[in-house]
Amino acid sequence: MGPGTYPQAISFFDRAIVIWPEFADAYLSRGIAEHNLGQTQSAFADLEKSSDLNPNLTRAYDERGRMYLEKGDARRAIDEFTKSLRIQPTTDGYYARGLAYEAVGEHQKAVTDYDDAIAEVRDAPYAYRARALAKDALLDVDGAKADRETAQRLESH
Repeated sequence: MGPGTYPQAISFFDRAIVIWPEFADAYLSRGIAEHNLGQTQSAFADLEKSSDLNPNLTRAYDERGRMYLEKGDARRAIDEFTKSLRIQPTTDGYYARGLAYEAVGEHQKAVTDYDDAIAEVRDAPYAYRARALAKDALLDVDGAKADRETAQRLESH
């Protein structure tokens, strides 16, 4: 499944669901393909169905969170990323929720999530850059500068 193959992938997932209607991963993957094609309503429905069938499928929550962020509904995105992080903390989950907190102006919560993302993966320059922006918003000039320098150092290696 990739750019240019989403319609074909959707038809494969349609067949998989006919054969095995309780196959949560098929709904998840079809939802992701639909999202990539801009079919937001059906994507949300499939992602919801996938997490109904398998509540531990963190990727469904993450994908819905990203979709809510795209729609400008950062509060709902925060809820989705939080569900995912309760099941399995990940760098990407903390980073994404940090972005959502930034979108609603909760900069300290964003910094905390970026801290957690960095604790998971210390060499992620994007997390340092995001944390620098949040620290700028909190008027932590020195902290922001240090994070930008760390990001730059990581990117140059």
